[in-house]
Amino acid sequence: MTRLAGQCHCGAVQASIEGIAAAELSLRACQCGFCRRHGAMSTSHPQARITIAAGEGALNRYRFGQKLSDFLICANCGSYVGSLAETDIGPIAILNVRGVDLPGFEGRAAEPMTYDGETPEARTERRKARWSPAELTAQPSRA
Repeated sequence: MTRLAGQCHCGAVQASIEGIAAAELSLRACQCGFCRRHGAMSTSHPQARITIAAGEGALNRYRFGQKLSDFLICANCGSYVGSLAETDIGPIAILNVRGVDLPGFEGRAAEPMTYDGETPEARTERRKARWSPAELTAQPSRA
């Protein structure tokens, strides 16, 4: 099974996506102010599984706009790791390829995406169709 793994700059947050090869994963560049400021390039696939592991206190959660998902930021180095949403189908997520230095995307251009004007319902449905099933797990704290 294909598994791509990375981590934030300081290593306090680990992230992986498995089930789909990097060449088959989409690469998107949301044009909202948050994502542009972080230089985010995101990936996900509904048939791939994302796991994010962080020790207690290693992740900050930030919500803005429609407040439908948590943007996950390493509390130590400030890397934007990805976004996690709780839905009726369970937790779903995207990973910021740059924020976790995910291999397999080198030299690829991200497709610019604009989601202005989406209703909360439409945004949730789009995410359920494109984002990956996800799990946020605890890992031992780094000393």
